[in-house]
Amino acid sequence: MPQSTRRHACSVLIVGTVLLAACASGAPVNGGMSGVQSIESGASPGDRMNTVTELKTAQRSTAPVPIAEAWPRLTKAYSDLGIPLTTVNPTDHIVGNEGMRRTHTMANDRISAFLDCGTGGGGANADMYAINMSVVSRLAPLADGTTEVATLLQATATPMSFGTPPIVCATTGALEARIAAAVADTAHTK
Repeated sequence: MPQSTRRHACSVLIVGTVLLAACASGAPVNGGMSGVQSIESGASPGDRMNTVTELKTAQRSTAPVPIAEAWPRLTKAYSDLGIPLTTVNPTDHIVGNEGMRRTHTMANDRISAFLDCGTGGGGANADMYAINMSVVSRLAPLADGTTEVATLLQATATPMSFGTPPIVCATTGALEARIAAAVADTAHTK
């Protein structure tokens, strides 16, 4: 592995670890607000990644169920979507997969339904490139007895046959919406 690629991989790993640790602890990441907040890098979907990946804001929604009911629904949602769990923290109500790799499809849909990685000569890069992603969800009880569902999706796309830097991907919000709907028990998972 070339030195610059190794250095880039380490940078992404360190930033991802810091972000997820902050998410898990509820510590402020930006601003003074608790939870995951946005740290802008100026990167756009389809940009080549020559620096640290763009960090995005977790998508939040409210499920009309108490956290005790939301927790098993959240783990089932990941299973139904075909996302193997590599992170499970029942105490802090966090689940996810921080190192998932996909090509072409996910949850019986084209990956471009969930990610915008720019376009190339043959269509959406998300559908043609190798995708590295992190999907992590956290539940939090709300004062009215409902549950907040926060999901953070980060991803990059790399051409399968070229030695070029990864491309920054943006979420379409569809995967986070499916997870939230499953927790709220309104999901129509395919």
